[in-house]
Amino acid sequence: MAHFQPVNFGKYLLLAKIASGGMAELFQGKIVSVKGFEKAVAIKKLLPHLTQDTNLVNMFINEAKLAALLTHQNIVQIYDLGSIEGVYFIAMEYLHGKDLRAMGNKARKRTAPLPAEFALYIVSRICAGLDYAHKLKDFQGHPLNIIHRDISPQNVIVTYEGEVKVVDFGIAKAATHGTETKVGIIKGKLAYMSPEQAAGKAIDHRSDIFSAGVLLYELLTHRRMFEGAEMEVLDRVRKAEFIPAETLVPTLAPGIAGILRRALAKDRDARYQSCAEMLTDLEESFSEFSVRPGAELLSHYMKGLFAEEIAVELSVLQEAQTQITPLEYSQEVADATVTRAQVTAAGPKEPLVASERHRRWLGIWAAAALMLAMVLTVFVQQRLSPRPERTPGGGAGTPAVSEKAASVPPDRDASSSGRPRTEQASGALERAKREKLEQAMEALRSKRFPQAVALFEETFAADPGLKVRMAGSYVQALQGHAAMIRESDPVKAERLLRQAAETEPKSATSFFELGKFYTARKNYPKAIAAYRKAVDLEPSAPDPQFNLGFLYARTKDYQAAEGTFLRVISLSPPYLDEVYYNLGIVQDRMGKRRESMSNLERALELNPKNAKAREQLQRLRAGG
Repeated sequence: MAHFQPVNFGKYLLLAKIASGGMAELFQGKIVSVKGFEKAVAIKKLLPHLTQDTNLVNMFINEAKLAALLTHQNIVQIYDLGSIEGVYFIAMEYLHGKDLRAMGNKARKRTAPLPAEFALYIVSRICAGLDYAHKLKDFQGHPLNIIHRDISPQNVIVTYEGEVKVVDFGIAKAATHGTETKVGIIKGKLAYMSPEQAAGKAIDHRSDIFSAGVLLYELLTHRRMFEGAEMEVLDRVRKAEFIPAETLVPTLAPGIAGILRRALAKDRDARYQSCAEMLTDLEESFSEFSVRPGAELLSHYMKGLFAEEIAVELSVLQEAQTQITPLEYSQEVADATVTRAQVTAAGPKEPLVASERHRRWLGIWAAAALMLAMVLTVFVQQRLSPRPERTPGGGAGTPAVSEKAASVPPDRDASSSGRPRTEQASGALERAKREKLEQAMEALRSKRFPQAVALFEETFAADPGLKVRMAGSYVQALQGHAAMIRESDPVKAERLLRQAAETEPKSATSFFELGKFYTARKNYPKAIAAYRKAVDLEPSAPDPQFNLGFLYARTKDYQAAEGTFLRVISLSPPYLDEVYYNLGIVQDRMGKRRESMSNLERALELNPKNAKAREQLQRLRAGG
C-alpha cells in the first residue's frame, strides 16, 4: 500500500488507498458507529471529475444495484451506496488477500507454483458464485439473466483465510436493467473473453463458463492461454486456438483435461450448459488427490506465499489507525448515505444526491476532520518526537543552554496561566499555519488557483512536512493555474504542470494533464512520453491510452496506434464508438481495409449518429 493520510468520509474512515482506475478509486476503510462499533469495509469512489457525466453515474449506480442483489459466499458483498459532498461511493466487503494475477506473479518469483488441487478448488468456488448469479431471480420471480462478462485474474480475490470471491460486476448485465448486450460491443479483457464475446456477438451465461475455463487452464499450466500482440490474441480468441493443456502438462489427469476441453469449446452448445455442471465435475476431480482441497489448506498456502506482505499491510494499517481519530457517528452523516434496501429500489436514471441540509452538515464535519487531523499532527510533532537541538561541540540531543541557564525557570507570562512564552509562540505559529492552510483550501474551492498556489507554498515553507499530506490539493491548484494561463503564458503553464508531476510522481493524472498540454502545443514527442508515463502508472485508465493512440496515428506509427486502440477497446470507455472509428482509420492507413470496415461498422452500431464513421465507411465501400 502506498503512503496515504487517513481521512474521514462521512461515517467511514478511509485508511489506505488500494487501487485507482479510469472510473473509480478503491480504498480500505472502516465504518464507525455508536459505542465504538467498527467494521472493515472497502470504499469504491467514483472519480470526482466524472460526477457530471450522467451516463457514468448511472453505470456506477447500476453496478451497485446489481451487486447488491447478490448474496453469496463466493461473491463480494455490497453494503451501501451513497453520495457525500457530490462524490458517489459504494461500500463493500473488505477482502484481505490478493487477486489471481498477484498470486501468479508471486508464485513465479518464489518458484512455488500453485498446486493443481488448489487451482481446481479456486475455480470450483468461482463456478459456485457464478452459478448463483446466473440463476438469480428478482422479487417477482423473473430471471435476472446476469452475466459477469469480465471473469479474469484481477476480478477473483483469494483471501488469506482461503476464501474465494468474484468481484467487480461493473460491466455485468441483467435483463431487468434494460441493458441488453448489443452486437459489436466488446467489453472485458481480450485474453479472457469467450470466442463469441471477442467477435462482438450476443452472449449468454456460457461466455462466463469459457472465461472460467481460461482461468483454470492458466492456473494449471502456469502460462497464458492466449499470447501475442493484441490483434493476434483477438484472432486466436475468436478461433479458440490454443495449445492443449495436456501438451504442456503431460501428467495432467484425463478427467481434468476433459473438464478443460468442455469448458473451452468454441461452440457454446458443446460447452458446459451451466456453471453447476462444471462445478460437479470439478468437485469429482478432487478425488485425484490424496487430500481434498479446501479453504483451510488454501489459507496455509496464501499465508506462506505472502508472509512478508501480510506483515507490511498490518504494520501500515496499525500506523494509519494512530494517525487520525474518526469522527463521532452522527445520524446527520448517516442520513447522507443510502441503505442496501434503497440500493435495490433506486431507479437507474436518477442519481442519488444528498439533500442540501445534509451537504451543509457534511461540510461542517469535513472541516472539523481537517482541523482535528492538523491538531493531532502538531501534537505528535511537539510531544512525541521533538527535534534534537545542538550546541557547538555537542551531539544530537544536547540541550542548547548553559548550565546556569538550565537552573533558571523559564520566563512566564502572568496572563497565560503560567504557560512558557516559548509554548505560546509555538501555539501562535501553529494557528497561523492552520489559518494559512484554510485560506489556501478556500481559494482552491473558489477556483482562485494562483492565490491557492501561493498560499500553499507559504504554508509549506513554514512546515515542509505538510507538502506530503496536502499534495493532492496543491497539485489541483497547480493544474488549475496552468489551465488559466495555458495560452497567455505557456512557458509558466508548462513549469506548473511539471511541478505538479514532480509533487505527485505516482499520479497518472499529473502526467495525463502534462500530455494534454504538450499535445495542444504540438510537441508530440513530449506528449507521447507523458502519456506513456500515465499509462504505466494507471494501465486501466482509458483516456491516456486513447490520446496516446491518437498521437501514434498522428506521427504515422500505425502499428503502435492499432495496438493501443485495441487495449482501449478492452477497457470499454463510454466513447467506445470513437475508439472503433479511430481504429478503423488507422487500419485503413495500414491497408487492412476489411478490418477497417468491420470496426467502422461497430462504431455505427454503438452510435448511429457518428457522422465521421459513416462517411469513412461509405468511402471504403465505394472503393475510395
